[in-house]
Amino acid sequence: MRWIPLLLSSVLAGPALGAPASLDEQVLDFTRRALLDQAQHSGLLAPEVRLSLPAARAERPPCPAGWDISTEDLSRLLRLHVVARCADGRTPAQDYLLRGALSADVLVVLRGVQPGQALADADVELQHRDVSVLPDAVSSLAAVAELVPRASLRPGQVLQQRLLQPQLLVRRGEAVRIVANRDGIEVQASGEALDSGARGATVKVRNANSGRVIAARVIEAGVVEPAELPAR
Repeated sequence: MRWIPLLLSSVLAGPALGAPASLDEQVLDFTRRALLDQAQHSGLLAPEVRLSLPAARAERPPCPAGWDISTEDLSRLLRLHVVARCADGRTPAQDYLLRGALSADVLVVLRGVQPGQALADADVELQHRDVSVLPDAVSSLAAVAELVPRASLRPGQVLQQRLLQPQLLVRRGEAVRIVANRDGIEVQASGEALDSGARGATVKVRNANSGRVIAARVIEAGVVEPAELPAR
């Protein structure tokens, strides 16, 4: 089946002024807005949506009462199922199968980054890319603060959430500072991390003075607090 592409980013190319929008145009406009809302909610910058209708389409029945248009899943851009139901309850529902494409300004890796290495501004730049099959593409380093690559990143690679993991602030075998704050009184002690963990993770720590092993919460690099205390 041949498909007719329609670029839909900001304004839908509709009928002449004063003419009612066809059902096809209503479905395209609804789907475009839904996809743009989803992209903006996920933090993508300057998203653009391209939708395609099949070239051969059955004639749609009239619905003076107005159409209620809905879709259940916007994640499969190559097969977007949209349904239009007439408010009169008698006109048969109209099914649409659209093809979509999404592009946006996203971060692209400029140079190789090693696993566990913190990302810097010089490592990436914003480029407008097709992200139709990259739903977790990233547009801002602030959105992935304290995340580091799971594996090596290559130049030209679009930065994605799935490629990153929380940065370890405490590593097994390293010295840590245990901080306990009760009723405004702060007590500190030295310890050894028996586990590795990112911010907010619970790890085992051995108190260097008493030898006692406690469960502690990671609060910053090399610093933990007893897990029994309320989280900060």
